[in-house]
Amino acid sequence: MAAPKNPERFGILAIEPGVRAGHMWTALYAAFVNIGLATTVAVMTPYVLSANLGVPLDRQGSVLGILNLVNEVALLFVFGLAGALADRVGRRAVYAIGFLATAAGYLLFPLATNIWDLSLYKVVYAIGIGATTGMLSTILADYVKARDRGKIVAMSGILNGLGVVMLALAIGKLPSVFVGQGMDEKTAGQAALAIAAALCLISAAAMWLGLKPGVATRSVERVKLSTQLGVGVSAAKTNPRIVLAYASAFVARGDLAIVGAYAIAWGKKAALEDGASLADALDQGRIPFVVAQSAALLWPVVVALMIDKAHRLTALAACMLLGGVGYLATMFIDDPLSKAAMPLFVLLGVGQISAFIGSQALIGKEAPEEGRGAVIGFFNLCGAFGILVLGTLGGVLFDVISPASPFVLVGILNAVVGLGCIYLRLKEAKSPVAQEA
Repeated sequence: MAAPKNPERFGILAIEPGVRAGHMWTALYAAFVNIGLATTVAVMTPYVLSANLGVPLDRQGSVLGILNLVNEVALLFVFGLAGALADRVGRRAVYAIGFLATAAGYLLFPLATNIWDLSLYKVVYAIGIGATTGMLSTILADYVKARDRGKIVAMSGILNGLGVVMLALAIGKLPSVFVGQGMDEKTAGQAALAIAAALCLISAAAMWLGLKPGVATRSVERVKLSTQLGVGVSAAKTNPRIVLAYASAFVARGDLAIVGAYAIAWGKKAALEDGASLADALDQGRIPFVVAQSAALLWPVVVALMIDKAHRLTALAACMLLGGVGYLATMFIDDPLSKAAMPLFVLLGVGQISAFIGSQALIGKEAPEEGRGAVIGFFNLCGAFGILVLGTLGGVLFDVISPASPFVLVGILNAVVGLGCIYLRLKEAKSPVAQEA
């Protein structure tokens, strides 16, 4: 007689009571589509700036920086509100509403007639993305037992990467397909974003029908901003490793913003300067971004193995220096669409994800038990501030100096944090009582 299936397991994962296979499959689908649909705006924004608003190529970096600033300010407000609302009305309701708002943002985006319109529609989009990305980590924590959280985070990360690469490939290709069928470039962009909106609507329905109904039996701890600031600063005063973790968050989260916003814009700019049509330029321009993201897809496994075996400061130093090499290598790129540039974008993707994972590992090790939520909250605030500063400044550098300059700036900052880790590691080794890894 066959042994009965364990109702509290989903493959290799131990799941919480009441969580069914359908809930888990929906959560995994969410991991695949969530970040992919969020990235679509990075793929399509340079196209909209040219096709709808006629923004000159030498001003597009600055406009991207402004839009990034608007997006991140909106997200800072949305994350807390979405989390509090989820505790009251349920995760699936907030998740579904988030995808509906994202769909609205995508439908409105190509209707903009000026930068102010586009900024307003970016706020609508940010409301949706803030709700959906906030809910992804929440439902994974709700559904999987603590001992298997590392496994679900790894699975989610791989699905995130697959979603980004596949959706960036598919949606970025659509304008050139539609133009080839006789559409004008503006209408082709609207049609591509309408398909992205349709995917958001399908995902909203999937969340509503597939996630566990009702309100969670336990709420996620939500730390007030004032508490995060006070406890976060106090922890940094007593532990220099936490200072480095905060610095790495500022740089590593800014890394992600730079790659998403400016790799595509750089590729599109180069294609237009080579005489490509706008639709073809977007098709070609997404190649550097896709190459970088594809390289980052499986590299986390390598980084995770290194972090498990190495001292955390040594591991973060290696990750940040690798990030520095990846970003600084863009100095040698003349044509981002050339075959010679592709290995450098591979190195960029590897460096980007290494810095991100290394920063997460150090704060996970160093955040104290008492006030842990506040310290990690401050770490996340440093990351958000990094996106604000580097994403906005990067746009100005993109226009004023060169398309490679935002990447070079981030490369220098990666290297500075990496050298700081080496300095502290050597200092600790010389101290009478050496700290543990």
